[in-house]
Amino acid sequence: MSLGTKVRKYREAKNWSQDDLALRLDVTQSAISNIESDKSIPNSLLLNRIAKELDIDMNQLFEEKFTNYNQIEKIEGGINLVNGTVNMHSPEIIESILKNQEQISKLIESQNKLIESLLKK
Repeated sequence: MSLGTKVRKYREAKNWSQDDLALRLDVTQSAISNIESDKSIPNSLLLNRIAKELDIDMNQLFEEKFTNYNQIEKIEGGINLVNGTVNMHSPEIIESILKNQEQISKLIESQNKLIESLLKK
C-alpha cells in the first residue's frame, strides 16, 4: 500500500474530507490530493504533522516491513536484517552506523599514512 493510500485510509477512518485535513495542516486541499494520489511526497516535517493530526505513529505511513523492529537481530560487529528494511531511527541501526563510520575513518587515516609514506620514497 502506498504512502498516499495510507494517508487517505487514515483520513477516511476519521471521517475527514481532504479539506478537513488540509485546514488542520494549513495546506491546500490540492496538496492533500497530490499526496493521496502519490503525485507528491511530503517532506518529513509535513509527514510528522500528518501523522500527529491523524493520531498515528509516522512509521504507520510506511510499509509494514519498515516498522517491524522484531526483524532486527544484533550480531557481532553490527546487526542482521532478517526480513526486509528497518526503520533508520532505530537506536540499534544508528549505533551500528556510527560504529561503521568510526571504522571507516580509521581505515581512511591508515590509508592516508600509507600514501604519504609511499610518496616520500
